[in-house]
Amino acid sequence: MAGTEFCLFESTGGSQGRFTQIAFTVDDLDFTVTELRSRGVVFENYDLPGLSTVEGIALIDGNYPSKGTAERGAEFRDSEGT
Repeated sequence: MAGTEFCLFESTGGSQGRFTQIAFTVDDLDFTVTELRSRGVVFENYDLPGLSTVEGIALIDGNYPSKGTAERGAEFRDSEGT
């Protein structure tokens, strides 16, 4: 898995304790989302103040301080739905 990156950082929010999160960095988010969708992955869609998605992909303003601002992201749940 050449080029694989794992980032660990302290959250600024408080988890409700009902879930664990992990993030993956990919070279081409649009391609990756399309590929995972073709394999049955369902991406979450949001339309909230400060967070909305288009085709499951959101523009995330400053979510990962170590990476800068205006990242794009997509969220899905594990196979157990958590």
